[in-house]
Amino acid sequence: MISRSKRLRAVFPERLTGKTVTFESDMLISTVTYPLALTKDSRNAGENKGENGENNDENEVLEIIRKTPSITQPLIAIETGFSTRKVNRIIASLRKK
Repeated sequence: MISRSKRLRAVFPERLTGKTVTFESDMLISTVTYPLALTKDSRNAGENKGENGENNDENEVLEIIRKTPSITQPLIAIETGFSTRKVNRIIASLRKK
């Protein structure tokens, strides 16, 4: 006699995107489904990056440096949410201008 195994299913919102995440398991195989964001902004995210995206990033870093001239790159990265490497590239770009 074969018995059916119990299935577990959980649905909960993901914290970063707010999208619904589904978890299903039959104790042998587990599946987690993460939906992708399909907004117009995410589909065209890289189109204008070279034109105005870097300038916005540069302006954000410049504004922080103006407020606190002795701030370090790691602190700028924390405040902006950028990686320290990105902050390094932005500052190098600003020095060339």
